[in-house]
Amino acid sequence: MNQKSKTVQVKPSGQNITEIPFSGLPEIAHETIFNLLSNPSSKTPKKIIIDTDTYNEIDDQFALVHLLLAQQSRKDIEILCINSAPFHNTARNTDSYEHGMELSYQEIFNVLSTLDTSWNGEILKGSKISIQNNNGSPVVSPASEKIIELATKHDKIYIIALGALTNITSAIFLSPEIRSKIVVCTLGGSAFTLHGFSDFNHAQDVLAAQRLFSSGTPVIHFPGWSVTDHLRTSRWELQANLGSSKIGEFLYERYLEFVEDFPGRSKPIWDLAPGGWLIDPTWYISEIRETPELTEKNTWVDKPANHPIRTIRWMNRDKIFNNFFQLINPPK
Repeated sequence: MNQKSKTVQVKPSGQNITEIPFSGLPEIAHETIFNLLSNPSSKTPKKIIIDTDTYNEIDDQFALVHLLLAQQSRKDIEILCINSAPFHNTARNTDSYEHGMELSYQEIFNVLSTLDTSWNGEILKGSKISIQNNNGSPVVSPASEKIIELATKHDKIYIIALGALTNITSAIFLSPEIRSKIVVCTLGGSAFTLHGFSDFNHAQDVLAAQRLFSSGTPVIHFPGWSVTDHLRTSRWELQANLGSSKIGEFLYERYLEFVEDFPGRSKPIWDLAPGGWLIDPTWYISEIRETPELTEKNTWVDKPANHPIRTIRWMNRDKIFNNFFQLINPPK
């Protein structure tokens, strides 16, 4: 871990942390945040950390494959490491956050071995416990330490956050200076205009999510409900387009194992959204606006004049899936 890293003391869960500007961290200029929120360009190299609760559902596996294949075909995408995020889900028969993190860690290797990619970057274990359940303190883990190390080394890193925000928020509060070096692309929650939906990813560690959104860290928000849930597919579309490769069969089997089938059944592959945005932001409509407050109930409250955030309003579902299918099963 970077020797210059330092832990910042903040109020524990249950107290009102949103009254403290930047969650008690040093102020970061709105202009700096705004500049980091610019749309990515195919002409500019993009260094990426993937933070994923891979075993929680099946969409993380699709997202990993999409980015790994995109890296093979493009010069502007470089995956630096893949981190396993904690989760606890009775639907996956986990008995703790640590158990979920360990299952995700193994599933990352399952994807990589099946894909047989030449990528040889690091795969790191994440937090064993949530910040919420750690008395409000950041959790030191190989993943949070690696985020700090890489952010310190590079000018700009995109962190694809596909699960709970524990690893990422821990890194930020252990080393607040990395906020000017990272852009967190987090999938979860509802659109800011909706106030009646909660979300699994943020609910896994609400305090980590609250602190990320209030810390001044540049964030690209990919809402679940009303936006990324448009990334639906069916067993019939997958059967027709995944092909007969090992990874195609792997993803199809994962879909059949997880999704109860009935006439008209479809499943959102939510986690394709952040990687797709890095591949081609013209497939998306987004806006930069003030960051709202995330409440203890996992809902949004507007905060006028707060620091900026980019939120995705719409995406071209067909172009994202077309790109995915062409990468996994290139036309002959």
